[in-house]
Amino acid sequence: MKNISKNLFAWLVMGVTGMMALSLGSCSDDIPADSYYSYRGQLMSDYLQTNDNYSQFTAIINRAASSQRGVNIMDLLATYGKYTCFAPTNAAVNAYLSENGYKSVEEIPVDICDTIARTHLLNSGSGEDAHPYSTADFTEMLGEAGTADLPINMNGRYLSLEWVDEEETYRISGTGFITHANDSVDNGIVHTVNALLSSSNETVPDLLAKDDRVKIFSEALTLTGLADYMSNHIKDETWNYYDEKYEPLHGKVIYSGAQNDWCDIPEERKYKFTVFACSDSVLSHQYGITDIQGLYTYAKGIYGGPEYSENLDFTDPQNPLRRLVGYHCLPFAQSYDRYTTICTIKYNETKAFINPTEWYATMDTLTTLKVTRMKSPGEIRQYGGVEDELYLNRSDNNRSTVHWPGVHVNRPSNEYVQSGRNGAYFLIDGLVDYSEETKQEIFNTRIRFDLIDCFPEMLSNDLRNYDMAHDGTASDNRNAPARNFILPNGYLDGVKTNEDGYFMYQGARNWYWSYEGDEFNLASDVNHYDAEFYLPSVPTGTYQIRLGLAAMASRGICQFYLDGVPKGIPFDERNNDIENRIGWVSPSRLNSLPIEEREASKKNMHNLGWYHGPAGIFNTTGPGFKDGRDALAHSGGTFYEHTTTLRYVLATETLDENVRHKVRIKSIWAVGSALIMFDYLELVPKSVYGVEGEGRAEDDY
Repeated sequence: MKNISKNLFAWLVMGVTGMMALSLGSCSDDIPADSYYSYRGQLMSDYLQTNDNYSQFTAIINRAASSQRGVNIMDLLATYGKYTCFAPTNAAVNAYLSENGYKSVEEIPVDICDTIARTHLLNSGSGEDAHPYSTADFTEMLGEAGTADLPINMNGRYLSLEWVDEEETYRISGTGFITHANDSVDNGIVHTVNALLSSSNETVPDLLAKDDRVKIFSEALTLTGLADYMSNHIKDETWNYYDEKYEPLHGKVIYSGAQNDWCDIPEERKYKFTVFACSDSVLSHQYGITDIQGLYTYAKGIYGGPEYSENLDFTDPQNPLRRLVGYHCLPFAQSYDRYTTICTIKYNETKAFINPTEWYATMDTLTTLKVTRMKSPGEIRQYGGVEDELYLNRSDNNRSTVHWPGVHVNRPSNEYVQSGRNGAYFLIDGLVDYSEETKQEIFNTRIRFDLIDCFPEMLSNDLRNYDMAHDGTASDNRNAPARNFILPNGYLDGVKTNEDGYFMYQGARNWYWSYEGDEFNLASDVNHYDAEFYLPSVPTGTYQIRLGLAAMASRGICQFYLDGVPKGIPFDERNNDIENRIGWVSPSRLNSLPIEEREASKKNMHNLGWYHGPAGIFNTTGPGFKDGRDALAHSGGTFYEHTTTLRYVLATETLDENVRHKVRIKSIWAVGSALIMFDYLELVPKSVYGVEGEGRAEDDY
């Protein structure tokens, strides 16, 4: 095996040629010349196809083109981007063929070829900070620990990275050593590996069962039937990207806003799950729970009301243990940093003012879990918390009688170990529940859902994607950094559109007037659309149901329905005569008014059903920027300041937590293919929206 010096490659990639020359003699006299960094001056597709040492891997990539996943990988590697490829040698592929009883690559099923190809590729996307990964980056990732996670590969899985001193080289996922590194091509970097890389095929329950730290929680997952459910849900085999009925949707261009948007449909419909698991030591030390019976007794104390029967099977959705464990599970999975999304930090929410927060449906029927990422320095100073890490059901509103610190989600030292075929698990520092006290303390606030949070299929299939900097790539180009999707009936649970209507997702761009950068639109070829989906579940009470939107001349007029009943008058998303039509007054003008007049002006606008956009969200009009206050210097201002970014009150209604409430949006005017935009929803309890003036009134953020 060729020895590769970790520090040497850091120097090589940085281009410190003088230092490199001095170091070669003293550190690594025996490094072969063909292990040095080299620049190839060609695209990755050309490099792989013209290098005889990768002919078997190239054959795998080309065979993968016949799979059911929609994108020809070799064609993708022929486009400009920022790819990292771990290319196995012919010897490595031949060893795989022998081990699995294949005589040639042509005998490997095409879907497996697709998985192999994607496993060996990372796509860093676009933007100022995006780049392919060299060994210099590996050195930085490893730090003193010696092990680290690589970013998610094109198969949606983690690869592990480690430095092996005995071999003086890097090992990927415990299987393949890098034997030749840092061959630079115009759209990435290629590293040679001596074995096919693997990622775990185990399901989330399998991973938990192997972890001796969570024996009680793993047993509870099995008893409640959730383990079986997760193990049996890997991929929806009935979803067929190539079904002829979807043919008109492949590459469809929809005019939205002031641009044409190239759309596709999702290639797969995979299932993924997240489990937030308490370790046995946490259960014992904090709750005195030492076995499954103790956990069941604890659950009965939360959910064992007068209607509870001891005869309920553990798998019954109303069984207290099933409810408790289900509340710790989400029907999708992401990497640790994306549970509040990259968009939240890179695009919109200003950390100086508010903590990035998402609200997700759990696997306890009709319940919602709050996930917060600690970014606000002021709150950390006052209440504690680990910056940039996740908390479950943490209160951050002035209506809580006592500040709830929430339950800390431990950042894993190696996500590869805790990520499997259909999701991941994370250790937490305490139990969470959906008790009456939780509802009062955590949900007594403005609840803002980015619409994508309502559809776990979007997150499980990695459909949320980003363009971190406007690089001029047209949206009607399939190779635009942020992809757009049409979601046909049957793909998203509970979403249904009329035959000629399109439920469309636009990937996140940092120049969009959109919360977290992305948005949904309703469109149609015949100037008519009619769509329905379900509201997220919240505790029983009276709420304002608000829609966040960007008003534009290309928008339409719609009627809102709740549970089949029309609510209010049709709402107009166009931006004509905003000041007079909805009573909008600029913040600079408001701030110059005496406080009584300022509040009266806002109240007048609210009475007409409209609110300014949130002051804690900004948009940018230029290239990438850093998060926090620094972003304001690079942005087009906050949503609060723009006449374009608004919130509209769709209805004020009593919502029942035991009912899955259905929303319907029907076009009233859609001439010229005018769209309706769905960016985010706000469910605001009366205790918040019903208070005007100073003090405990709703803030503008």
